[in-house]
Amino acid sequence: MALKVREWLIIILAFIVVLYMYSLFSYFGVENYIKDSAIKDYFDSNIWHLEVILSGVLLGILFILIDQLTEKKIFRRKSFGFNIILKSTLYLVALAMVSVLIYQLFSFFELVTEEQLTLLLSLVSPGFLLSCLVYYASFVLLMNFILYINKKLGPGSLIDLLTGKYYHPKNEELIFLFIDLIGSTTLAEKLGHKKYSTFLKECVHELTPIIQKYNARVYQYVGDEVVLFWGKKEGLHQQNCLNAFFEFIANLKQHENYFKSKYGEIPRFKAGMDSGVVTATEIGDIKREIAFHGDVLNTAARLEKKCNEFREKLIVTQNVANQMQPNDTYTFKFLSDLPLQGKTERIKFYSVVS
Repeated sequence: MALKVREWLIIILAFIVVLYMYSLFSYFGVENYIKDSAIKDYFDSNIWHLEVILSGVLLGILFILIDQLTEKKIFRRKSFGFNIILKSTLYLVALAMVSVLIYQLFSFFELVTEEQLTLLLSLVSPGFLLSCLVYYASFVLLMNFILYINKKLGPGSLIDLLTGKYYHPKNEELIFLFIDLIGSTTLAEKLGHKKYSTFLKECVHELTPIIQKYNARVYQYVGDEVVLFWGKKEGLHQQNCLNAFFEFIANLKQHENYFKSKYGEIPRFKAGMDSGVVTATEIGDIKREIAFHGDVLNTAARLEKKCNEFREKLIVTQNVANQMQPNDTYTFKFLSDLPLQGKTERIKFYSVVS
């Protein structure tokens, strides 16, 4: 949630800044060449600062609401072209709403005189409107591109890359959850690759709001596997790392009839989890990303494979189990302390039942 709030504040601030830039470029660049007029009086009064700030805040809030609306599952299932048209229409409506609202507010509170309002409106020409629309559209396009890159990299990753947080390898204590589709090979053969891809995509759609709800971050989508991670504090807070998996399972169960009727199959997932110190660093030149290295990832991946052997949905290490606050929500059952494949040390691991 903290990442979301920070993103929203940056969007609102960006709208304020870009409106200030428009004022600076469109008026102050030629200020000395403009004789006395309504526009000069308006800018000399400094009331334009209030207009810019109010407009930026309102446009930023509406932009956020439009972005959140089009992230709903019903719209994510629509085509890319449909969403472009929908968003473009909503952005234009938002601009019109804010323009009318600002005019009404300034008129109602008499922040500018009626004569000044009339004169300012008389200056609104087709060329001026076109200039505003092109500038506004260019900025919205840029903002959507930045948000798209941020979503592609994962929330927070773009800022980490821009600030060079992981330019040099850095140790962090994280919790990793490897989620994998059960019987993926059989499903792919039965459904065919195209239908299987759609099947898997719909499962991930069900996971997306849960990722956001429990402050998880996506490390990788690898085939039919999703790798999530948390900072230690965020993952342990109210047992977010466990809640995310079991809510995902419960959510899929609620949609069993839908999957059965459309695909003839019901999705079932298993998972492995471990926590500890990993090393994070930027990697790659042609395609740069933040990579994590450490025994924690290897252990979580191997525990996820152990779910088949022990017929469990979620297996965690003793390290994870020991850090969970005792409650009635989850029960930890000891399974084994045998060495995992590729490892010599013995690791105690537990199944988790909700």
